Amino acid sequence: MTKRAWIAVALGAVVLLGAAGCADLLSILFPDTPPPQPPDGGGTATYGVVMGTVVDAAGMYLGGVAATIGLRTTTTNDQGWFSLTEVSAGTSVQVRFLKNGYATTYRTVAVSAGQSSFIEAAMVAIDGGQTFNAADGAAVATADGGAVVIPPNAIVTSTGSPYNGPVGIALTSFDPTDEQEMLAFPGEYVGISTSGSTVPIKSFGFIDVTLTDPAGQPLQLASGQSSQITVPVPPSMRAEAEALGTCPMWYYDVSTTTWREQGQGTYDAALGAFTGTVSHFTTWNFDVSYPRAYISGRVIDSTGAPVQGAEVRCWGKGWTWARWASGETKTAADGTFDRIPVECTVIVNYRAAKGGHKSANLTTGPLECGLEYEVGDIVLDSPLVQAILTWGANPSDLDSHLVGPTGLGMFHVSYTDKGSLGGEPYANLDTDDTTSYGPEVVSISRLRAGTYRYSVRHFSGSGTIESSGARIELIIPAQGIRRFTPPTGQPSGTDIWRVFDLTFDPISGITVQPINDYATGGDDAPELYP
Repeated sequence: MTKRAWIAVALGAVVLLGAAGCADLLSILFPDTPPPQPPDGGGTATYGVVMGTVVDAAGMYLGGVAATIGLRTTTTNDQGWFSLTEVSAGTSVQVRFLKNGYATTYRTVAVSAGQSSFIEAAMVAIDGGQTFNAADGAAVATADGGAVVIPPNAIVTSTGSPYNGPVGIALTSFDPTDEQEMLAFPGEYVGISTSGSTVPIKSFGFIDVTLTDPAGQPLQLASGQSSQITVPVPPSMRAEAEALGTCPMWYYDVSTTTWREQGQGTYDAALGAFTGTVSHFTTWNFDVSYPRAYISGRVIDSTGAPVQGAEVRCWGKGWTWARWASGETKTAADGTFDRIPVECTVIVNYRAAKGGHKSANLTTGPLECGLEYEVGDIVLDSPLVQAILTWGANPSDLDSHLVGPTGLGMFHVSYTDKGSLGGEPYANLDTDDTTSYGPEVVSISRLRAGTYRYSVRHFSGSGTIESSGARIELIIPAQGIRRFTPPTGQPSGTDIWRVFDLTFDPISGITVQPINDYATGGDDAPELYP
């Protein structure tokens, strides 16, 4: 359930207001302050939309995850989907994912005006959790061999004051060869070395260490103190780890969304793990910069048309490459992508994705180091049009309906028939929420000549569509984003909000005509049809 929550301005704003003008204050408190919006149904927005999915370590969709950009938060629905709108375009933003009982993670994504950016994340359940007294120190371990040793009297508060009370510790280790746990990796598999170079990195294992007081406030190691961490290496990577003997250590810098090299670890063959000493707690990682080859290619749909703006993700044991911020993996107008760095001498996996839809997984290699390889076409039927519905607590269930032309008549996509993007009707209800807030996402991958109608029906729960706080973001990458909200004056007894008609002509392209009125009927009412 995607619960949208504007976070209240902190009490400290009163102090800030005295020292800064209103515009400066907004930039301090709300670095992602939304740009001006167009009128309902008209114009196109200058902002972008960030949406995506969150799964657990088993690959099951995870509901109730708080997804946060800046000071703005939403929550994943029961199918793990979330959507944050009015995100300032032209920047790369960090999304934080938080859920009780799971290790917090962070992902970065580039935001483009008038378009949606899709991100996948995974969260792993906290494995080693307990409480100890700071004056005594502690040794804590996970079931798979991760460990941390904290000396006595070594903890301070976030302000640096000595702390000797109860400490809650959450310890979670991760397997970088597991495809789901790779999605729990904070940021991207890229770091800044001690020489200042930005390099792709390959992980032999990473671990998150979080300390809090009984009130949930963060705690840290005191200046001058250190702690030993142990990070298990997956069995398939232990021979390589043993041959290395030592490995650079890297920590995730949340403030800059970057991995930074700091220190060296030593491989312990008896433990099947790297050990090292750290001076502060965050997510720590044992990585090397791997030798590289490069791949290039093209993404097309099933008709052979190029797909612009698709993400191409490449991965192998301990690494992945899909840096939204750098642009290497975002396909151009002709569908091409160029020189994605991949590990050489190994089998490389790759696929394309856009708007929450993925191509088949493909493989290539082993590749010779330093060379560029053309891998050909990746076929992806991705959304040409998306409509995202969000709303408030009541009604509990609003349903998206899309009716449009097929080769034999009209299709009707809704919760009763979710459709398909890879075949008729080339339209799909990606996610259907029944417990308030949304999002519900409808996508169209191929347009036929004719008119499509998008409507919202009040299916169950108290309240009305008018009072629901409903909002539609209609995203047409070639045109931008249009916003729709329910009109005032909803007649008693009506349960359908007819939002817009979209007409496609092969010559003139896409035309959107707002309807924005109310009607009465069931799930197959004539009013839902153009």
